[in-house]
Amino acid sequence: MSYVDHKKMYVASYKEIIIGFIVFSLILFLLYPKDLLTKQVLAEQSNYDLSMLYLKNMLKNDPSNETLMLTLANQAMKSNKKDLSFRLLKLLKNSKNKEIKSKAYILSYEIAKEDYFYLKSKHQTQKQQKKYAELQGIFSVIMSEHFYTKSEIKQLYKEAYFLHDKNNTYHLIQGLLKDNPNDITLLSDAFYISYDFKDYEQSISYLNRLVLLDKEHKAKWTKERYYLISSVYSYTKAEAYIIAHAQDSKYWSDKLIQFYLQHKKYTKASQVYINQFHKASSISQQRELWLQAINTLRAGNHTKEAVRLGYKYENYFFKDKKARVALLKLYISSNDLQKAKKLSKKILKREK
Repeated sequence: MSYVDHKKMYVASYKEIIIGFIVFSLILFLLYPKDLLTKQVLAEQSNYDLSMLYLKNMLKNDPSNETLMLTLANQAMKSNKKDLSFRLLKLLKNSKNKEIKSKAYILSYEIAKEDYFYLKSKHQTQKQQKKYAELQGIFSVIMSEHFYTKSEIKQLYKEAYFLHDKNNTYHLIQGLLKDNPNDITLLSDAFYISYDFKDYEQSISYLNRLVLLDKEHKAKWTKERYYLISSVYSYTKAEAYIIAHAQDSKYWSDKLIQFYLQHKKYTKASQVYINQFHKASSISQQRELWLQAINTLRAGNHTKEAVRLGYKYENYFFKDKKARVALLKLYISSNDLQKAKKLSKKILKREK
């Protein structure tokens, strides 16, 4: 609570004002040496307008003090005096001191981003687009000049994504993965970005890790991997990759058949069916794989090879009615009447 003492209220003379100013200045000088006063002003975090006043007065006596200029720019931003902040930052962007220059660009980016969202909220589309382009320009300098620390990479990655800056997004996510190689979200993002950049070797590397780590979506990443390999790699490279994975995997073995059929390699596709046939655990499974191998050869107009494969396992499947009928049809459709006649006699003999 305060009050005014009316008995002592009077107007001071010029002489008294001058004397009072000198006394105040002496006390300020004695109690607050220049360095201490500067530190206190720079540390001020509550009354921004007051600290701005101090800083302006300090700059009059020390106009080249870039630390004071940067602090004033920061305080001006917090006091919503962005014009002053921008003017100061424009000067500091030309600083020979990399740390000052770096902070100037980062602060400029923060102010521009605030303005961008303000313009967006006001639906000022044209100005918003212009501010977005300004943000992209500032960010480009921050990245090219390396005006950031390792701890800021995660935030910069988000900013690059926000700005649709694909080059820096890819660069930054690779940096993040060095410290977080098992981060599924980062690996997923890295896969799609690397695919956009046609960096397929890296894409495969990310997919391999995702198949291993992301158990919940393993099927999805496995399909992505097959699609990538079969669609963008050369035939020879894709074949070698799929064969290597098909040795102990039914899934990849099926994909190898699909790959061969896609490239009209019917003989090779048929052989994979036979490989599966040898690993089958039941006679019914073997029969179906054998028949698929035969039909694959027929689809490729490899009639003689189909007949040869059928005849090879004729005795093995002779007790199976479905196999006998299919084999007889094969011989007749292939015009191999000798084998058809011979098989017919065996069937009649069995029925008797």
